[in-house]
Amino acid sequence: MKQEKEIIFNGDFEDSEEEEDDQSQDYESDEELNKKKKKKSLLNTNKNLIMNVSDTQYAVVKFVGKMIYKFKLQYVPYQEINNWDFCWTDNAVLPETLAKMQSHQKINHFPGMYSLARKNHLGKNLNKMQKQFPEEYDFYPRTWMLPSEYNDFKQQFGKAKTFILKPEASCQGKGIFLTRCIESINPTEHYVAQRYIHKPLLIDGLKFDLRMYVLICGCDPLRLYLYKEGLARFATQAYIVPNTNNLDDVCMHLTNYAINKDNPNFIFNSDEKKMDVGHKRSMSSVFQLLRDQNQNVDQLLADIKDLIIKTFCSVQPILQQNYTQVDNYANNMCFEILGFDILIDSSLKPYLLEVNHTPSFTTDTPLDQYIKKNLIADTITLMNINVKTKNEVIQQKKDEMQKRVLTGKKTKLSIEEKKQIKLQFQKQRDEYESQNKGNYELIYPCSKSYEEFLQHSLKIYEEWTGANIRRNQKKESIQINQEPQNKSQSQPKKIILEKKSNLYKHVQSRINTNLFPTNKNEQTKGNEVIQEGEEQPPNQINTIPEVDNDHFVPYEDYQQQSLESIKELCAYTEKRGRELQILDLIQYRKVDNRLNNSHIQQQNVQNIQNILSPISQIKGVLQGMAIKNVKQFAIRKNNKNIKSSSKQINESEHDKLYENSSKQLILQSQLNYQQSNQQGLNGAYIKPKVFSLKLSHPPKGYKLQSLPLLIQQNYTKFRYE
Repeated sequence: MKQEKEIIFNGDFEDSEEEEDDQSQDYESDEELNKKKKKKSLLNTNKNLIMNVSDTQYAVVKFVGKMIYKFKLQYVPYQEINNWDFCWTDNAVLPETLAKMQSHQKINHFPGMYSLARKNHLGKNLNKMQKQFPEEYDFYPRTWMLPSEYNDFKQQFGKAKTFILKPEASCQGKGIFLTRCIESINPTEHYVAQRYIHKPLLIDGLKFDLRMYVLICGCDPLRLYLYKEGLARFATQAYIVPNTNNLDDVCMHLTNYAINKDNPNFIFNSDEKKMDVGHKRSMSSVFQLLRDQNQNVDQLLADIKDLIIKTFCSVQPILQQNYTQVDNYANNMCFEILGFDILIDSSLKPYLLEVNHTPSFTTDTPLDQYIKKNLIADTITLMNINVKTKNEVIQQKKDEMQKRVLTGKKTKLSIEEKKQIKLQFQKQRDEYESQNKGNYELIYPCSKSYEEFLQHSLKIYEEWTGANIRRNQKKESIQINQEPQNKSQSQPKKIILEKKSNLYKHVQSRINTNLFPTNKNEQTKGNEVIQEGEEQPPNQINTIPEVDNDHFVPYEDYQQQSLESIKELCAYTEKRGRELQILDLIQYRKVDNRLNNSHIQQQNVQNIQNILSPISQIKGVLQGMAIKNVKQFAIRKNNKNIKSSSKQINESEHDKLYENSSKQLILQSQLNYQQSNQQGLNGAYIKPKVFSLKLSHPPKGYKLQSLPLLIQQNYTKFRYE
């Protein structure tokens, strides 16, 4: 909690500890300084919190931390040391910095705030929301981004239209000018162009705007506070509607303090108790003046609050994405004071001019000293930056580590558990902030719903980043997995050929189930071969490899598919020629084993050309050719103990008799196949190589032996599993 808020700040502050550090650095070497820095970074024995002010130039920030809250000020760059508790910087913070922070540390910027602070980003985000909600997002002047929207902007020039052009990233009124002529604009330079509001609200004949301070202390969920006090900045020249003669008079059309303070007509405020005097006044004094003029100030404030909330809704997904502290369920490691510049027209309608992520905290007048000192002090109090809170967070982390050591694993919370923890922290935060708001007012969350704006902003962000495409793909995959596996026979299953193993199973299942239709006469002939009482010939093996049901289509279902599906399968198998080469060799091995059986030797020699290539079989179907295929297939470890249908023959004697003849037939068939296909699907086959083939899930009792592989001219080796 803060102490002695009544301490007066006169605009100057010097820290004695900083002077001592500077003097010691003059007499110490770099090695000694580095050692001291390491010692300080390892231990923080100070009872007071450490506030890092190495990257801020404002004396009021150091004064509030040192004199009011009794913080120990630290001047070592916060990127080089990590023992600070609270950091105040004048520059933007990167997501990497937030990711390295500990749970008890706090910093005064949100990563990704460029989406509001940069004029071009602010204009783009608001324009996207205006396309969907044209009536709701009419609180800012019509805006164009140059040079990307130069052609559209060029068409806007007409009768007595005045435009104001601002650089994309500038402050304090630098580079701003008014124009009525398109020729005065360089089409290649980057500007943010806006329609000039030519009927502003005037006080004492002067144009003015409001600098309102908004505190964002949470992005997920969004949490906004509006400071009840601010500044009213007046121009120093009496306002006249813009014309060709006064477009260059910046002290008439611009209200920036940095521009008007150098004008000899500028009146400085010399007494904080007289807030309604001079060209820089308090916001409350302006509202009181409007009330005295019977203006509806309450409605004006309600419109300003609505304007602020809608502006944050347009960038909330960006801030949430850049907030990299996923375990910070309290949503309180970052906060930021933003300066909203509001212009009021003659009908008392507020317009958003720009947003400043580092509003100036210079205190060259008593009014600045009073307002900005209390603003910073109330912010630190509202964010609950104190020793007690720090110790509670550290103790909670220690308890989590002890549980992890005892259990040996990190507990993973479900989505519902995370929501409950967030709600619990939110309740504790609401209770604390309701009693320590100071001069702040909570404007969001509120009774009015802004969910539709947040949802549309999220949709825009996902379309911009491509997150919606990934989410839709994930939903489609989940829907496919949830579909029932058992479909009706009238609806054939889709063929899935994504991996080599699936392709192997697919083609083999087609061979095993008579994929290619045959004539009824041929089917009857094949059935007449096996008569009652006779044993099954050895060329038809009972055991077949197990095929995955998801990739297995029976012949009856496949017959119902059209000829176009077979054409697609043919085209796909031609692309996967390398995998089909293995099947050709397996078929070749199968023929080699069958030739050892004398009673079926001649039958296999006649059909060897039809068995060698599955691609030729598929093409045969397209040409209307009826090809008889083997119904069952397997790879045996050996061909021992095969029973003959007619009579039993001794295998050893039988092999000796037909060894030479079978080898000659195999070589002759191989030469014929090579001559007919001198250059195959993947190039000419020149030299045979022997590789070891392995099946991913072979049938029990079977093993695929080493087979000769015919490879391409470059002798590239391929591994198949």
